Amino acid sequence: MIEAKHCLGFAIDCGTMAKGAGAVVMAFILFIGSVYLLLSAIFGRWMGYLVLGVSFTGWMIIMSSLWLFGFWSQGLQTPTNLGPRGAEPAWVVLEASTGQTSPRYRQFSSYPGGPWKQADPNNKTQAAALEQASSEVQTFLADQLNAQKHILLTSPSAYTSLQFSVDGVAFATAEDGKTPLAVATAHFNGGGPLWTVSMYHDSGSVPRYSYMFLAGSILLFAFHLPLLDRAEKKRKEFLTGGSAPAWYGPA
Repeated sequence: MIEAKHCLGFAIDCGTMAKGAGAVVMAFILFIGSVYLLLSAIFGRWMGYLVLGVSFTGWMIIMSSLWLFGFWSQGLQTPTNLGPRGAEPAWVVLEASTGQTSPRYRQFSSYPGGPWKQADPNNKTQAAALEQASSEVQTFLADQLNAQKHILLTSPSAYTSLQFSVDGVAFATAEDGKTPLAVATAHFNGGGPLWTVSMYHDSGSVPRYSYMFLAGSILLFAFHLPLLDRAEKKRKEFLTGGSAPAWYGPA
C-alpha cells in the first residue's frame, strides 16, 4: 500500500531499523562490555560473567517494573507504561470502495441503517473518536493514491491527507460487544468518486514490550542466580584451603 520499504513486517524504514540495531549493539559493547572486562579481571571470565548477568537482569527487573507500574517514581501522579511502547490504540482501515462496505463484521452489511449512528461533533467522546477516525481515513486514502500513481511519500508531488475531506462518520459496535466499528464517507478535494471506508478500532498493545522485558529479565535472573551461588561456593572453598581450579591462562 505504501511505497516506502519496511523491514520484517514492521512499519519502520530499513535504514532506521539498521541504525537502531547498530546503536543497541554498540551500547552493549561499550557499557556492558567494559563492566565485564573489569569484572573478569578480578573474578575471572566465568565468575565475572555470572556477577554481571545477575546484576544486569536484577536491574532490568526493577526498570521494567517501573515502566509497567510507575510505582510513584515521578510523584503521586506517575503514569504507567513509561517504557518502550507497543501498538497504540488506533482505527484500522479494512476496506475503501465506492459503495460497498467490508464483509469482515456482520454489522457492516446493515450500513447506513441501524445500529449505525452518525457521530455528533458536540459530544466530547464522539468528537475525539470522530477526529481520530477522520485523520486515519484521510491518511489511508492519500497513501493509496500515492501507491496507485507510484509516487514516493517523500516526493514533493506526493498527495497529502489534507487533500481529502471526510463528509461523515457513523459508528457501531461489533457482535462481540467490545470492538468499535466505523464507516466514513470521504472524497478527494480535486474531484472524483465518494469513497466508503470501513474501519474497526484496535485497542493496541502498549505495554507489550515492557511485559516482555520483565518476563525475560525474571527468567534470566532465575537462571543465573543458582549458577552464581554455586560458583561462589567453589571460590570460597578454594580461598579457605580448597584445591585450585584448572589453569586456562589469564582472564
